[in-house]
Amino acid sequence: MSQHSSSSPWVVPGKWSVSRYNFEPEVRQDWSLPAQVRIHDVTLRDGEQWPGVVLQKAEKLRIAHALADLGVQRIEGGMPAVSEEDADAVRAMSREIHTAEISALVRPFQTDLELAASCGVKHVVLEVLAMPLAMQLFFGGSVEKCVEECIALTEFAAENGIKTTLFLSDATRAELALLASLVGPISSQGEIVSIGIVDTRGCALPQAMAWLVKAIRSMTDLPIEVHAHHDFGMATATTLAAVAAGVEVMHTAVNGLNGNAALDECVMGAEALLGVETGVRLAGLTAISELVRDASGADWYKPFVGPGLNLQEVGTVALPMWLYRDQMGHGQADIFPNYQVVGGKPVELVLGKMSGKYSIAFKSWELGLTIPSDEATTEILTQIKSISQREKRLVTEEEFRSMHETVTAEMPGPPLT
Repeated sequence: MSQHSSSSPWVVPGKWSVSRYNFEPEVRQDWSLPAQVRIHDVTLRDGEQWPGVVLQKAEKLRIAHALADLGVQRIEGGMPAVSEEDADAVRAMSREIHTAEISALVRPFQTDLELAASCGVKHVVLEVLAMPLAMQLFFGGSVEKCVEECIALTEFAAENGIKTTLFLSDATRAELALLASLVGPISSQGEIVSIGIVDTRGCALPQAMAWLVKAIRSMTDLPIEVHAHHDFGMATATTLAAVAAGVEVMHTAVNGLNGNAALDECVMGAEALLGVETGVRLAGLTAISELVRDASGADWYKPFVGPGLNLQEVGTVALPMWLYRDQMGHGQADIFPNYQVVGGKPVELVLGKMSGKYSIAFKSWELGLTIPSDEATTEILTQIKSISQREKRLVTEEEFRSMHETVTAEMPGPPLT
């Protein structure tokens, strides 16, 4: 039963009093509010992608149990392909937690999905970067090939008892025609349960997100989820606008870690400002905030002028940086805001648990070192991830130089291409 009074829903005695104008009929006349909005929490995957943040298995399990106890309905435990320890943590969550659905992020690769299945998850987020560059890199420039492979992957997932959300990264910067060419056939022919609209760069106005939700709704009858970022300071507003437009699942992270929409803000916004229940135990929000802050060592995210915004650790970001290494900013102005515009530092690739093969290639090039062979790259990456996971930190430039010198001498060969 709703906690709001029908006569004055903007007041909940003993809890809050908000603007009565939020509930004016003229304000809400075009809304499509769901009866309840569910939470898909990404603290343990997207949140951990903040450069230098490393959550060890025991910490991940404590946070996952706390999220489940809080009433969060779905927990994205990690990306099993990142490391064996990440896969082990997701396996443990799948075994131990039964009051929340454990999910994993997978790329559109069969190996990723097989690994997620081996972790016992019942839900995956299938990430497809909705950009021509991604279509070129991963599918030879063919949207049809992308659709075909995604359909096959979702069928494999369904055969293994796994539900799939099609996660359209960078959807808010994609051409609507490209989104339609993905959403239409994959939702009608594939085995997916929902569509995730992602504001990867945090650059969509709330009104634009609401418009896009309605546009996607015209392409499919499946439920829609929203995943917003805070680059322009609007993650919560954009998420709530999506819910007002009919979105049924909000993606959040505790403390807004890594610039994700903050769990506490989105839950309180949905409950108090929209009048939509979340199923989350509100009294536990402060305790879980403290738990994640202690485990991550990360401060609150501050758009544009916060520390560390120019640092990039994630391996998928390193690939375009490698491809555009001869351009000013290594192509990053098209992917993230160029923080030099506001007097900040230029983009810097750092090495840690989230790095990938092209992180090694780019850093080698940047330092004037030879580009290692594929075998040497794999070994260097293994060592970097091991140090980062064990010591909960980034790897220094000096450590990388030492690894590079030793490993390339032992494993010579043609450079990674």
